[in-house]
Amino acid sequence: MTRRADLSQRRFQRHVQSEGESLSLRVMGAFIFVALFAGTLFWGGLPFTFGIAIACAIGSFEVFLMLERKGDTIPVAALIGTSGSVAYVFLAHVMPQESFGFVTLAIVILSFAWYMIVLKHVKPTKAIALTIFVPIITGFCLSHLVMMRDVVDKIEKHRSGLWIVLFVMSIVWMYDVAAWWAGRRFGQNKIAPSISPNKSWEGLVAGTITAIAVSVLLRFLVLWILGSDAYQWLSVPRAIVIALIVCVLGPLGDMSESMMKRDYGIKDMGSIIPGHGGIMDRFDSTLFTAPAIYYYLYYFVFHL
Repeated sequence: MTRRADLSQRRFQRHVQSEGESLSLRVMGAFIFVALFAGTLFWGGLPFTFGIAIACAIGSFEVFLMLERKGDTIPVAALIGTSGSVAYVFLAHVMPQESFGFVTLAIVILSFAWYMIVLKHVKPTKAIALTIFVPIITGFCLSHLVMMRDVVDKIEKHRSGLWIVLFVMSIVWMYDVAAWWAGRRFGQNKIAPSISPNKSWEGLVAGTITAIAVSVLLRFLVLWILGSDAYQWLSVPRAIVIALIVCVLGPLGDMSESMMKRDYGIKDMGSIIPGHGGIMDRFDSTLFTAPAIYYYLYYFVFHL
């Protein structure tokens, strides 16, 4: 019995040590990621655009590597798709919104032309569809962070673009942290165990409460920092709407990526961020959130 007790104790100690190391690695990775993101965001303009473009290029590469595991795409398709992803981001800085049609059309034409003229031996339909899909899920979605930074800056004073992106991303990150912590601590009822076994309803509720509370607190903090004449358009109800968009579309983006990873039999998209995985693993909650919040602001808040 003593031997068994000692063995159990050693196993428990190794588990606690492993959990501590995992948490430390996640904290370090999050700190590095936030520092790089916030640094380029503060500069704005081309530095921020360039930073998002690099993230999209890496994210596209991660997705194409995953697709190649089953032979669904080839390296040249990755070149076309990754170039399209980067084009979405840079043209979003130069010609917001109207550039999307040009980039999408170019990707479609190049994809069909390449498989039709050069790679006649490859089964084209699925390869073409995936070559078009990857830049949309990376470059198109994340380019809305650049447009949010640029367009709101042009409309409002006080570097409003900087603050609104920080506002949105802070809610996304705090939702993720609260949902992750509550899910690990109290999670019993799984949302979609066949897709993402770690996601629980308890985590979703905790994340939602945290996101709403953070959105209201940040709204008053921004007004306190910038003065009462700034950000009057960001009322408490609008701050809560933004938080609710995050609470609905953040988990959807996360589980959408989990569904793809499960389909291709991988745990993480990459390993570039310590403790978090790849770029796509870190931006998954932002993929649908950024476009939705941008268009909410564009059409329903600023009425452009």
